Amino acid sequence: MLRDVEEHLGDGLVLHAIRNARDVARYIALNEAIVREGDIADRLLHHHPEASYDGYVLVEDTTTGEVVSTTGLIPWRCTYEGVTLETAMLEMVVTHPDYRRRGVMRAQINHFHRLAETRNVDLCVIQGIPHYYRQYGYAYALDHTPFEALPAWRIPNRWADEASPYTLRPATPEDAETLAAFYRDATHDLAFSVQRTADYWRYIVQYTRLLARIVTDTRENRAVGYICTLPPGQHLQISESAIFNHETGMAVLRLLKAEAPGEIQIVGPASATLARIARSLGSQRPTPYQWLWRIPDIARLLTKIAPVLEARLSRAGCGALTVDLSLNLYREAFILRIERGALRVEPVGFVGVSLGEDGGDLAIPTDAFIRLLFGYRSLDVLRDAWPDMMIKAETRYLWETLFPPMESFVTMPY
Repeated sequence: MLRDVEEHLGDGLVLHAIRNARDVARYIALNEAIVREGDIADRLLHHHPEASYDGYVLVEDTTTGEVVSTTGLIPWRCTYEGVTLETAMLEMVVTHPDYRRRGVMRAQINHFHRLAETRNVDLCVIQGIPHYYRQYGYAYALDHTPFEALPAWRIPNRWADEASPYTLRPATPEDAETLAAFYRDATHDLAFSVQRTADYWRYIVQYTRLLARIVTDTRENRAVGYICTLPPGQHLQISESAIFNHETGMAVLRLLKAEAPGEIQIVGPASATLARIARSLGSQRPTPYQWLWRIPDIARLLTKIAPVLEARLSRAGCGALTVDLSLNLYREAFILRIERGALRVEPVGFVGVSLGEDGGDLAIPTDAFIRLLFGYRSLDVLRDAWPDMMIKAETRYLWETLFPPMESFVTMPY
């Protein structure tokens, strides 16, 4: 761990992890003063089920005793077709205006990456300022908060004499196991998603601003799903849901129509039941922002998901294949050695592509490869944005088999 690290940045500025209650209070105070997110910092530091002080870093001006900048590492676990990927989210990225452009954030982000390495993190992720985090090796990869925008008037009313058998009630900590089970069912068919334990659900119900609500079928007096909504504003947003059939979904939308006469925003993957119902009623799906991913060790990640890649080859009739495939990311390259369907990854350093050099079976910029790896875009679509991609025709089928389009959805687990 890097909890005891202390880095002097010059001019009396010192970077260190949170050490005590005084540091916690000053960390929260800065986030409240600069971005009005003291409540988020408070719940992360005091209530998050996997919080640890060594993940939260501050920069202190020792000449004044003030905290002038902060970052935080929030641990996630994601699922890539059944393989668990340890993930670190960069959050609470805040600097007092008087201390910007002095390298304090760069020092903290570098520290964040070192800490992620000590934890053998497979992915680093951030939602952040457009373009800014590219300089730290981050690439846009998956949609952030995709939603259906459904005008409430498009939701048909029930007949006047027809009572709904469904009700909504606020979830309690005692519902955590039920919520976790519904969440697993709702994300089961997604190729990539965030894991959510019962402990996480207790945290969400007790401490976050999400209102988790249990959907109950009163005919059988049993829970049949859930929705999470954000505090009402101009529109009502369903930030996530686990709804499993049309009848239940329509009933939920009718109940919410009474709360949101304007617009209901249904966040989730396009295949989710509520999203499909919303589209059938005439919703629109605006183009969303995107998550930023950074892969600390590409060879390690590819090795970790090798069972998934081997299964894809087997399903495509390549289970007995023996071949070496060269993946060239321009600054570093890898050999994917496949022997009778079993895959291992070998880093080979820099491989040139100029002056007649054999640049490999697939030469692709890292930003584009991350989108391919997570199934966000196909090779054909990526080629339009990255004309410096090169792929050998004789191995194209194999690359398309190894990295097909995937349906993913990333929920905020804090």
